[in-house]
Amino acid sequence: MVFDDIIVGSGLSALGTVMGLDRERRTLVLAGAATGAFAYYDARRVVPCAYDGLGGLGNNWHGVIPLSLRANFGSATQASFMEYFAAFYPGTPLGSSLPASRLFVPWRPIRPARELARLASQSAGRLTLRTQAAGKFHWQDDGITVGTVDGVQYRCLRLWIAAGVLHTPGLLERSLGQSCSRNLVSDHVLSYAGQLQEQPAPVVTRTRDGLLFPAHYPANGQSLYTLRPARFSFRKLDFGIEQRAVFGMPTGNAVARIMRRMSPGLLAEALYNRAGLFPSAGIYSLYAQTPVPDAYVLGSGALPLQARTEIISRATTSAREQAPFAGLHHSRRNEFYIPGIHLHHSVHLPALQSLGINEPHSPVQVVDASAVADIGPDHHSFKLMLLARDRARAC
Repeated sequence: MVFDDIIVGSGLSALGTVMGLDRERRTLVLAGAATGAFAYYDARRVVPCAYDGLGGLGNNWHGVIPLSLRANFGSATQASFMEYFAAFYPGTPLGSSLPASRLFVPWRPIRPARELARLASQSAGRLTLRTQAAGKFHWQDDGITVGTVDGVQYRCLRLWIAAGVLHTPGLLERSLGQSCSRNLVSDHVLSYAGQLQEQPAPVVTRTRDGLLFPAHYPANGQSLYTLRPARFSFRKLDFGIEQRAVFGMPTGNAVARIMRRMSPGLLAEALYNRAGLFPSAGIYSLYAQTPVPDAYVLGSGALPLQARTEIISRATTSAREQAPFAGLHHSRRNEFYIPGIHLHHSVHLPALQSLGINEPHSPVQVVDASAVADIGPDHHSFKLMLLARDRARAC
């Protein structure tokens, strides 16, 4: 069967690609295995780092969209950002307020599986979703053949690779017979800077679509800082990050689990993170989100990442030292951090260039975070969707 475009993957980058392609083109999305499988950061298996299945890790994305317009990967203009944002959240007009040191947290995050199904239903048969995993592709002058792991072959004129940071390097190497993996991967980490007192309450703005929270950046822009009210046991220095490290995930995704384990401090944070409730407090916890180049050694299997703890520790220590607040009572537990679930830069970019991939008119494009070397301090998922959409529009 011949298609104009084949997209390998069905996460947020794949969704952006579909939204950027001409609706008249015949497009196939190879969404991943029918029975999805998670990979995890460590042996506790509580924080996923990849999902091979319909929707990818976008199934679990908390939906945070930064409005600072930092590190837009050389693509997004203010106008294109606002256009794409409005397509999903028309009830939150941004007007002329961009860039802004704010984070938008929607009531209803963008879910790629849901959105892809909707677009397919509106496509008059031009967009096809199949729960099959790509095994390898063969690139010739007259087109590209993509073979699935179950032996089915498809042909296309253009191939868009959005298999995910951990899966894209292997797909490239199986297909091209050339080493493309860096064997390292970068990430954000979330660390605890310490506590502050006598601070103005964070101003939380509600819209029809979600919440706007304040974000803080130092002069060098290397980290993103957020204040969160510290209640109950979290009023004790370091107790909050110890609890969060035990739970192993940002509190915004874990309300039910927190309630089952009876952690009132975590629950209070979760109510603030997800609903903006009770922002005023006598004590605030200061968290830093920091990009860490080459944070992990990349392997394979269900536990594919080996943390480079010294590199992560240097980055989090620097973030604490550069916190843009006076009077900070610094953390004494610098070893604690939480994976950012923002993996990127797993592909050797010079190898892509030597193969002609990602050139402006190349029939093979890598549109996921594996080919992004620097995502900046902000949450990158929405901007990466926008990058994929703009790349698809331009081809």
